[in-house]
Formats: sequence, structure tokens, C-alpha cells
Amino acid sequence: MPDDHLSSQDAVATADIPAESATSSRAQAGSGAGGTPPDASAARVGASPGHGSPSQITPATLWSAIWPDTPPAREVRHVTRPPSPLMLYLRALGSSRKPARPQPMPSIAFERRDVRLDADDIARYASLCGFSPAHGVPPTWPHLLAFAQHMLLMTDRAFPFAMLGMVHLANHNRQFARLSVGDRLDLHVQCGALYAHDKGQVFTVLTTARRDGNIVWTGESLYLRTGVKDPLGAPYRSELRADATLVTSEKFLAPADLGRRYARVSGDYNPIHLWPLTAKLFGFERPIIHGMWSFARSLATVLPAQAGDQLDLLVEFKTPLRLPGEATLWRERSTATKWVSALDTPHSAGNVFELRDATGTVPHLRGRWQSFDAAPTTAHTESTTDAAEAADAADASNTAATSLPPTSPTASLTPDRS
Repeated sequence: MPDDHLSSQDAVATADIPAESATSSRAQAGSGAGGTPPDASAARVGASPGHGSPSQITPATLWSAIWPDTPPAREVRHVTRPPSPLMLYLRALGSSRKPARPQPMPSIAFERRDVRLDADDIARYASLCGFSPAHGVPPTWPHLLAFAQHMLLMTDRAFPFAMLGMVHLANHNRQFARLSVGDRLDLHVQCGALYAHDKGQVFTVLTTARRDGNIVWTGESLYLRTGVKDPLGAPYRSELRADATLVTSEKFLAPADLGRRYARVSGDYNPIHLWPLTAKLFGFERPIIHGMWSFARSLATVLPAQAGDQLDLLVEFKTPLRLPGEATLWRERSTATKWVSALDTPHSAGNVFELRDATGTVPHLRGRWQSFDAAPTTAHTESTTDAAEAADAADASNTAATSLPPTSPTASLTPDRS
């Protein structure tokens, strides 16, 4: 029986957004509104953007390869200062009267420029989520940097759905180059594709991070607005399925104050994560931890520090982890990294894992990570090596190291059922 995505209940009741801190401008874009539902015939896209480092591919080319059915937003609003959590919460409450009916997404974007990767902020986040210094900047960090812009978008008057009660279904992140402390990123957030769910309307929020004009990281966040009849778009189908071959790897303890601690480093002060009283106001007996903490904590355990600079990460949220609580991490019996090429489809390879309850029977999330860097080579033991062969091998390794991940976000999120 398929999992009930509504049980994730990672509802976005509040967040971090400045309303009047954004200034508006017009941006050149392709035809069509951002987030227009893709054609059913385009539900599976197998083309790769090709080989080469991000600096060898223009942002426009990379965007069209990853999101061929979603043009850049026509209107770009520039965020000049971080929003306050209180303002965000008030905006979220103010959106509660929006009707639950299918509508196209607005072609607007929120952009924040010159966002510095701060060493202290990253260290606090890494420590709370379990990343080691060898991991460097965690590949989930850009999602948090763009969180306020997500909330600005979803509480905007032009956004068609109410914020309260939204369910966070999935996140798909791609990293195209290593991120370093001190880097300065330009963050762009806009609406993406719509999908039809049997419980309502699924919509996508797209994030890009650019460094020196080049896209180095992208994110797709999928949310469910329940109660929408006759939703737009192709049918939503989860990609990651239960895997009976996984074995238990580790136990995690989630203390009662974990939601408040994560809120301080993430800016996500959704009341369902904070206190028993605030959680009960939204229908939860106890607070639940943020889904993105659960994903980051799991990833910190399964992702090798030497996994590479080019990564593809997918998570699907299933059921809430209540606080205080205990969870078990399940992974493949072999921990050897699966190195894949850009020609592999997203669901054909990868390192899968699950976070389950203490008994190991109920999934909190399912995840998969892939590396598209070249696999480490084994040193030759022979006393003599042909120089030409060595040069050819080095060229092949360099080519593989610059291969970009496959570009089928729609396929990875809506694969055919088997």
C-alpha cells in the first residue's frame, strides 16, 4: 500500500519573511507564466546538459536543461534585508482566507544577492545536524539560506494558496560545484510545475544559487495544498519505494527542545515544531521536528566526506518524528559509494536510505544521494606503467569529474509506477 503523504504533516504554518523589504523590478524571460503545468508528454526528460564544468555552461542553458517547461519568472523582486519571523508568521496567518481552488502559479521571483556563506552559521548548523568538518559546507545549507525567500513567495498576495496546513512532500537538490565558507551567492526563488495529487494540489518552489554568475546549486521543494479539487498538472507520483533489503545502521535521539534549537539556526519558527502548546493549536499532540533536520541528520551519516563536489540529493517525507523521540537509520548493507555517470537516469542508481521509527517499521523519510564526480582510481602495483595509458586514463577521469547530473526533475518526481 502506498504511503499516505499527508501523514508527513510537515505543515508550513509560519516562517521568516520581510514583506516590505523587497523592491520590485522586471526581468527578461521566455514566454509563458512560471509554473505552468508541464505537458504530459514532457513528464520524462532524459537529455543531459552535456559535459563540462558549470563555468562552461551558461545559466540559461543549465536552467532550460533542468526545468525545460518552466521559464524564468517575468517579475523579479529584490530582497534587500532578511525578514523577521514575526512578520512572516503574520503574513502566513493573513493568507489563511485564500480559497482552495486550482489556479496557475504567479510568474514572480524573489532574489537576494551577495549572500555570504558564514563560517559561524554553518558550524552551528553542521553541529546540530551531525555533519563533520570534512564535509565542508553541507549540501543542504543553501536551502536554509533561501528559506525566507520561499516564505515571501508563498505568502505573497499573488500566490494562490493559503500557507497554514501545507504539507512538505519532497526536496530535490543538485550541487554542481563545491561550496566554500566565504563564498557569496545570489539566490533566486520562484514557482515551478504543478502536479495533481489525490489529496489536493502539489506545487513546486524552485531555487537557484549562483556564484560569480554561474549556477552552482539548485533545489526543488514540493508542497501539497490539501482540499483542492480538480488539481492541475500531471499526476504526482513518489519515486522512492520501500526497500526490504535495507539494514539498520544507527539510532538517533531527538530531544524535546530540538525543534527550537533548529529554528534558531534555520529561521523556521513554525509553531508545530516548538512547544507542546503551540503544536496542539495546529492539531499535533506533541511538537514534531522539521523534516529538513531529519534529512540533514540522515545525510550527515550516509554521505561520505569524499563523496565529491557534484551531488544529486532526493528526499521524500512520510510521517512526522514527534519530540521527544527516537528514530533508526536504515541503509544498504554495502556502504560502498555508487559512482554514477550523467547518463544514468535518476531512479536507476544511487545510495538509498530511510529514517524510520524506533521499531524500524514506520518510515519518517526515504532518501537517495548520488555523486557524479569520477570514482577514485586504484593505484597500480606494477613496477612499470605505460605513459600513454596513464594520460588517457587521466583524461577520462577529468571528463567524468565534470559530468553534470541528469536533468529530469519531472521524471525523478513522477516516474512510472511499476
